This record gives sequence, structure tokens and C-alpha cells, in this order.
Amino acid sequence: MATKDQPLRVPAISGLDGWLARGLGIVLFFLGWAAVASMFPMRLMPYPHEALLLAWELVRAGQVWPQLSATLARMFWGFFGGMVLGISMGIMMGIDDYQRKFLTPHVVLSLSIPHISWGIAMTLIFGYDILAPIVATILVVFPFVAVNVWKGVEDIDGDLLEMSKSFDISFLRTLQRVILPNIAPSLFSASRLGLAMSWKAVTITEMFAASSGIGYKIIESYESIRFERAWAWAIVFMIVILLIEYGIFKPLQRKVFEYRQDADFTTIG
Repeated sequence: MATKDQPLRVPAISGLDGWLARGLGIVLFFLGWAAVASMFPMRLMPYPHEALLLAWELVRAGQVWPQLSATLARMFWGFFGGMVLGISMGIMMGIDDYQRKFLTPHVVLSLSIPHISWGIAMTLIFGYDILAPIVATILVVFPFVAVNVWKGVEDIDGDLLEMSKSFDISFLRTLQRVILPNIAPSLFSASRLGLAMSWKAVTITEMFAASSGIGYKIIESYESIRFERAWAWAIVFMIVILLIEYGIFKPLQRKVFEYRQDADFTTIG
């Protein structure tokens, strides 16, 4: 029992329990999908196992990798551009009041614009070109990243920044030694959110301005009234997202923040 001097602590979830919770969540998702699918014809909305089988057929036929690689390439450049722009704006907003006031309206307006609007607008500007999905992704990603980084910079002890100025330390060195290490958790959160936004933006824009990619294949299947194939491509999309999340980001998160696991933060301050 927690006392006045010993605050209540929530026990950490073990690795096995964590995977059990994730697995249960996925199972419940597919059960919900099956319940909804039971109300529609198979060609309109297949059951999860039928969509999985169709997705596997696409993999066996060699159709997945060319489309997936095209989507991944666009997503990477859009994600990279959005992260660079968002981090730069977030840092400027966090360290300088004038730049915060100048940039905040741009960030707020960008946050309020629907993803599909950016996709349509970039298609009208760049036409049927590879630039449309990439630029649309950058415009979708950067405001979310900027807000995360901005708040992370605001949480840095102001005395550290003032001391850097007092000792006439260059901005680049302050960035490397003070700002970036202190906003590492915010950067990690921003990158995960930015990646999720990138997937959505690229896939949506591919429906308007691409002749390849997952989004293009989904809309192509829809237009040819092969709805079950559209669901199969959506399953491919979801599986890749889960693989990136639990195969890359989760292990990376444990590795990057491993030094925090043994720290008792309740005793600080």
C-alpha cells in the first residue's frame, strides 16, 4: 500500500502481457470486422479470412512488391521532408517568441486542412506526377511534427538555453548538446505520428495522382467493382503498418530509451 512518502506506482506490463494485450486487440478488431461483414454480400465486404486469402494470392502472384515499393518510396521522401520541415519549425517556435507568433498560424491552418484536400490540391498543381504524393505528404506531416517538437522544446529548462547564450555557444552546438538530447522523446513521438500520417497521405493521393502504389490499386479495384480485391489491398496495407510499428519502432524505442528503465523518477524532486 502506498503511503504519504511513497506514491502509488502502477506495475509495469511484462513483455508477454504486452503481446497478449496487442493480440487481443487485433482479434477483437477482426471479430468486429466479421460482424459487420455478415451484414453485406461477400463481393461488397468479405470476411477477414477471405480478405487475408485474397491478399496472400496477390503476394503469390507477385503483384504486391512492385506496388508496395512505389508507395514506400513516396512515403519515405514525404516523411523525410515533413520531419525536416516540422522539426525546424518546432525548434524555432520553441526558442523564439517572434518566430512562434509568426509560424503558429501556418501550423494551425495546416492542421485543420483535411488530408484529402492536400491530395486533391497537389494533384491539380503537379498533375499526374510523382511529386503530388510526396508534397501532399510533407504538407500533412509537418504540422503534427512541429507541434510535438515545439512543446518538447518549451519543456527544456530555460536556464540551460540562457547559459548557452551567456557562454556564447553557437546555435549549432546548442542544438546538438542541449536541444536535441532533451527533446528526444518528443522527436520519437513525432516520428511515429509522422509515419502514420505519411501512410494516409500517400495512399489517399495515389488514388488521384499515381499509376502505381497501394492507393492506386485500391481505387482501381473499386472502380472495376472488385470490392473484395480492394479489401485485400487494404489488408496488405495494414499488415505492413503493423510490421513497421512492432518490428522497427518498438524495438528501436526500447533500445533508445533503455537507459531510463532502471531510473526511479518518483525520487527526483
